[in-house]
Formats: sequence, structure tokens, C-alpha cells
Amino acid sequence: MSGDAVGAVGAAEYPPMHATQVTFRSASRALVVCSSLLWAGCVSTPPAGPGLAVAPTQPATVPVQAIDPTPALDQARRRLREARHRGAQVASAARMLDRAESAAAGGQTLRALRLARRADVLAEVAMNDHFAVLARAEYAELRQRTRLSERQAADMRAAEQAMAAREYRQAYDVLARINQTTRLAELAYRVARGDSLWRIAARPDVYDNGFLWPLIFQANRHQLSSPSDLAVGVELSIPRHPTVEAIYEALVTSGGLGKGQVSIGLPRVAESGPD
Repeated sequence: MSGDAVGAVGAAEYPPMHATQVTFRSASRALVVCSSLLWAGCVSTPPAGPGLAVAPTQPATVPVQAIDPTPALDQARRRLREARHRGAQVASAARMLDRAESAAAGGQTLRALRLARRADVLAEVAMNDHFAVLARAEYAELRQRTRLSERQAADMRAAEQAMAAREYRQAYDVLARINQTTRLAELAYRVARGDSLWRIAARPDVYDNGFLWPLIFQANRHQLSSPSDLAVGVELSIPRHPTVEAIYEALVTSGGLGKGQVSIGLPRVAESGPD
């Protein structure tokens, strides 16, 4: 084989080295570019698709709302004025309100708010305690009243329930109203010929008990000099709800207590007026 033939065979079996190196380097660069594009696609934020909302950016800090103790201070002042007007003992509430106002003047808004609310509570407690005393007094008086109507008795039971629940202001309002009604409730009776206090007291529409005539006499002392001083045409005021104590004294005076005549009839309307 000639030298040229050997050279041709060698050239065909072994291509030039620089061409292979160029091809390998090109493939390497392409691989690096693809890897870079793939990595960029993985870490980049995908665009929001239809129907997907992007979360809003949260602020680094949340702003703090300013604390204003003025409304609480005003409320405490109003409550304190009402409690004083009612006659309640408000020394503790007044001291607490002074502390709240001092804190507000010194710029301690949170402390002022807390103290003002405390003063409001103390004033309310003081007022409720005051109404408790008043309600118990009205209740004790009402228990002495006689001949209460069904409505008055029902209201009295409602007041008892309110007192049990420590709703003393509500109980006082009910009891005071009933007491005022019973104190002022009177039956007007015009004296007819042949009347006596005994006969008047024994009428079914009055007391249904003649021994209670002293009740009528005591209620009309301003115009009767004696139990027998009855002039025809005189208008008598007869209490409709005498107290238990007044009934007892009347029975002692008339002698009805010793005779066992201690009953008193319920209020009834006369079928006809006096003769």
C-alpha cells in the first residue's frame, strides 16, 4: 500500500480532532443555556391566572388607635351626679373619679380610662345600695297596708322578685307607687240622717266591721269634735287601706279586740248610695 493510500485510510478512520472539540463545546453551551432557562422558570413567580387574586402587601407595623378617656369620664360624672341627687353614699366613687381626671390631665389616657370606668361602677353600686334601703322601707310599710287589690298584690309580688334579684331600683319604683296610691286612696261618704260612725264602718262598701269606726273618726278629726258629732250632709274621708297598726288601735279603742272582732272586709262597691 502506498503512503498516500495509508494516509487516506487514516484520515477516514480518524477525523480531525478540532472538529470534534467544536461540536462538544457547542453542545455544552446549549446544555448550560437550557439549564439556566429551566432554573429561571422554576424560581420565577407565575403570573396570576384568571380568578386568582394576588395577596395584598401587609404593612410592616399596624397603627395604634388613640385612646380617648373623655366618654368614660363624662359617663362617670353623670352617674356620680345622679347618685348624689338620690342621696347615695358616693365618697369612694368621687375619689376614683378624681384619680381618673388627674390621670387624664397627666396624659395617662389608658389609666384614666380604666379609673373612669371603675368610678362609674362604684357610683352605680352606691346608688343600688341606696335604693335597697328605700325599697326595704317601702316594702315594710306596704306589708302593713290592708285590703290591697289583686293588681296591687301582684305588683307587690313582682317587687319581691326584683328585690331577690337585687334589682332594688325597680323594686323601689313599684313599691313606692303602690304605697302612694294606698296612702291617698280614700272613700268619700256623705252623712245621711240616722247615720253613726258605727253604722258607716259596718257598711259592706266601707270596712264591713262596725268596731273599726275609730278609723273614720281619726281621719276626720279636723271636722268632728267627738264620735257622735255627725251632722247630716257632712262629707267624710274614709281611708281605703288602713295599716295593721291603725286597725289594732281602732279595735282596742272600740273594744272589738276583746270581742274577737278583728276582721276587715275587702273593698267593695256599694250597690246603692246611702239613704
